[in-house]
This record gives sequence, C-alpha cells and structure tokens, in this order.
Amino acid sequence: MKKIMAVMFVMSVLFPMTANATYRLKLLYVQSRVFENSTRANTIGFECRDVNNKYPLTDVVGTAVLTDPSGKTIKLNPVFSGYMETDVTYDAANGQWKWDAPYHYANYTAVITDQLITGTYHLKLTDKDGEITEEKLEFGRVVDLPVIPARSYRLHINPAGDLVWEWQVPDNIPPTIQSSARAWIDYFDEKQKLIGKIWVTLPTHVAYLPIPRSTLEQISQVGKTFEFGTHIRANDNYNRSYSTSIMQYGTNLLK
Repeated sequence: MKKIMAVMFVMSVLFPMTANATYRLKLLYVQSRVFENSTRANTIGFECRDVNNKYPLTDVVGTAVLTDPSGKTIKLNPVFSGYMETDVTYDAANGQWKWDAPYHYANYTAVITDQLITGTYHLKLTDKDGEITEEKLEFGRVVDLPVIPARSYRLHINPAGDLVWEWQVPDNIPPTIQSSARAWIDYFDEKQKLIGKIWVTLPTHVAYLPIPRSTLEQISQVGKTFEFGTHIRANDNYNRSYSTSIMQYGTNLLK
C-alpha cells in the first residue's frame, strides 16, 4: 500500500480550575457545524477532570450557562458522553501508524441556539455538589467548508486481512483556510450504547485509513454496531463540516 505522509495534529491546553472546585473545566470549542444534508448547528464542547486529571465516569454537571460576547446569557443542556477511546497517529519518520492503548474519555456537548458572533464566550458550570468553575474561549468567524461525501466511502479487506477505509477528498476546500480531516469509528453494544471510539486526525488530503486485523477482532468482541464518519475541521476549530455517517454490523467487519 502506498505510504502517505500524515501527521496527527493535537492542540490541548488545560486551564486552571477555580479555587476549591472538584473538577477542572477545559473548554474545547465554540463551533459552527455544517452537515452533508445542508443543515447547520452551533455547538459548544467541554471537558471536566478531577484533581487527579481523570475524566468522570458519570455526569457531574448540574447547570451550565454560557454568556456570549454581547453579554447575553444562554442556558445550556449539555449531553454527557463517556467511553473508551483509542487515539491513532501516523509516524512520518518510519511510515507506521501508531495505535495508542484505549483509555476512558468523557466530554460534554451542547447546542447553542443563538447565532454565533465574534468575540469572547464565557462558560459557567455548577457541578452536582454546588461548586462553580468558569472559563472563557474566543470564537472567530463562521466560514463554509466542503463536506467529504459519504457516498465515496469504500470499505474493503486487503490481502493482509486489514480493513481499509477510503473516501474522496473534496476539491473545493478554500485555499485560505488551514484545515485537517478527522475520521472515527464509534462502536455500540447490543442496546446501542456508545462504548468505544477510534479517533484519527489526518491532513485533509489523506483519504484512507487502515485498521489492523487484530484491532478489528478486538472491537468486534465488544461492539455489535459500528458507525463510520468523517469531518473537515478548520485548524482554529471554529468550523467543521460533517459527512453523513454509515453503519456496519460487527459480523461484516471481518469479511
């Protein structure tokens, strides 16, 4: 298989917690999203970690209030997600993919019903013990990003027994916008509960992901249904474009 020089780009800054707070707040993004069906959504994402830097196993947020740059307050209804995550990187020096060990990850997302405006957003969280933590995050501007078409997804098993997932890169990405692409595989149990995620970040021009046979066998033992999805992300993380995800049953992954 042709080697692609791809690198996973990760930007992570852990903000200091409010004095005496049980959890530290990390604001991930205030973001405009466009989907393949032409709908749009404005979203906020954040994490909470305890004093040992561990993600919570269950929902710890009581209330969440966002204040936009104009001073208007927006009450949020954050959704908690906790699952096992496997992060994947590509070592450009030796042409090898690196699969990290799975770890428990958790985050929150919420819909922002108002129009996004340029400036500083302020998030105030009250946890279920009544303790308060706060953080600020800048939002730039809304831009249009093309979508990776789900109809271009191709899944096939190579001679080594690995699953190769390929897609088509849009040719109309604005040259003035620095971007990257992400691909993920979510897997669910028999009750359709999310239990794990394979998470890969790639340069936008990279249009394939190989999943080792050993990994397929491992996740097929716990997952019953698998969801494949991609998005293009402006590197300032203000904007994303999401393809329509596709579903596969576990018994089909190894064929």
